[in-house]
Amino acid sequence: MANYELVFDLGSQYISAGLKSDGFIDKIPSVVAYGESKQISAVGLDAVNLSRTNPSVKLAHPILEGAAIDSDGVKALASALIKRLISQRINVFNRFLVTCTVPCGMISGDKKNIESIFLALGARQVTFVETPVADSVKLFAEFRARHGLVVNLGCECADFAVVYGGGIVAGCTLYYAGKHLTEAICKRLSAKYMSKVPFDQAEYLKTNCASLYPNDTTAVSVTSRNTQNGLAETLNVTSKELYDTVVEFVTQYVKIIESLLSSIPQEIVSSVKAEGVMLCGGGAKLAGLDLFLQNELGIPVRVASRPEYVSIEGAMAWVK
Repeated sequence: MANYELVFDLGSQYISAGLKSDGFIDKIPSVVAYGESKQISAVGLDAVNLSRTNPSVKLAHPILEGAAIDSDGVKALASALIKRLISQRINVFNRFLVTCTVPCGMISGDKKNIESIFLALGARQVTFVETPVADSVKLFAEFRARHGLVVNLGCECADFAVVYGGGIVAGCTLYYAGKHLTEAICKRLSAKYMSKVPFDQAEYLKTNCASLYPNDTTAVSVTSRNTQNGLAETLNVTSKELYDTVVEFVTQYVKIIESLLSSIPQEIVSSVKAEGVMLCGGGAKLAGLDLFLQNELGIPVRVASRPEYVSIEGAMAWVK
């Protein structure tokens, strides 16, 4: 009987999975396509491509804030990854174990829902690891640290935790992350230009223009629609225009980090501050974020070399 150990990271933008035996990691967009019969017709990138050629197809995002809000959709995504990771057919004689990352603030009911999805797919056992713990394995190895404050900035939620002695001393999940910054950029430009910027264009601005460097001179053009005359137009947006919006957004993170540091036992404060903050997740790539936080907090702040892969790679190492 073959036994496989699979690791999953359920993100609202991407779902990642890895196979413990060979260290192989794969990921697909967290999106499924529903046809006219309300049956799932494609998942991941195939779903996105299908929606472009078939207007009757409806795209759905089955993962919200780390939780499975559409069990059938998550099951289809996980099943696709399992088939890609394990070439042999899964059957009663060929079961697998699952380890899945979850936000440190996830309630037990949401965990039960995820567990039932994997059990229905044939998993023999489902184990959960809190995202900051998984992240710490990868981050501490990269930065040669033994403890520190781990911050994972995702699309819909951000995890903050002081990890010491292999466990979380203090932590929280904030449902205020990358998507909300994109929405703030949309709102800012709409108010200034009386023009509606599509979410994907605002996302492009966040990635290529938004910055925490006050003297950044980057300028990016995006398409929008004038709210007064309804005509399409091009906006030339600069980093300086977005600076106040980004600072206001990140200031919330500063407050959370300061609160966590003030809540941990006094005897470990100095050593945790000495190691500082370690950033991961897609939001960690925001230009100037590390230096801004460092100046505000007065402690070291470092960004992982591959921030978007830290959770899945850390969980793989945690399993091993």
